[in-house]
Amino acid sequence: MPQPEAQARVIEEWFRLPESRRLHATDAVVFAFRLLQDRPEMFARDRGRDHVNHDVIVEWLLPYLTRQTN
Repeated sequence: MPQPEAQARVIEEWFRLPESRRLHATDAVVFAFRLLQDRPEMFARDRGRDHVNHDVIVEWLLPYLTRQTN
């Protein structure tokens, strides 16, 4: 089940980063790990999945990453 509120918050945080830190897929992976470590409360209310992990966050970000590099 999708988690639109969590996804929107993650994407908003992603676009707060400087463009130079949003260019590569590795940037998305690092961002996901850091977000889960530093801000776990962002995902505390979401019960649509067992839990949000870095794979889910990277999946949310990939469409935006692709748009930037095209």
